[in-house]
Amino acid sequence: MKKPEQKHNLYILVCMMCLFVASCSSQKTASTAKSITEDIATGNGKYIISALVVFKDFVLKNGETTKHKDAYLRRSNQDYYIKFCKSKISRKDLEKHLSKINKAVKVATLEVEFRNGLWDVCDGNFEQQSRKGAYVIVHRIVEK
Repeated sequence: MKKPEQKHNLYILVCMMCLFVASCSSQKTASTAKSITEDIATGNGKYIISALVVFKDFVLKNGETTKHKDAYLRRSNQDYYIKFCKSKISRKDLEKHLSKINKAVKVATLEVEFRNGLWDVCDGNFEQQSRKGAYVIVHRIVEK
């Protein structure tokens, strides 16, 4: 038979676990409810989306960080590189739009097309080295 002290410790442990699980599940529900927005298909593989815009340091193959920052759209757990050379807006256009948002977190509503392929090839020169993966082409900024 367990001593009263052991029963008390076990009771406290079970209570703490229940509180932890309850707080985590309600926190997850609250944070995902705020971040989910419905994508709107506009045809021809284009969508109007609202997403967080983040800027990340460009890192060379040798691990050296440069002064250049690349722009990405963050959706859930995926960051999509913004390929400006194929986009119909410039980086300057996007930065100007973001500067009007008076919040620490910059969320933009954009019409985009999701693609997968070479990020750095813009002129058809497939001989040059390039990063590759998921990216977006931005067709327009949607003003709210």
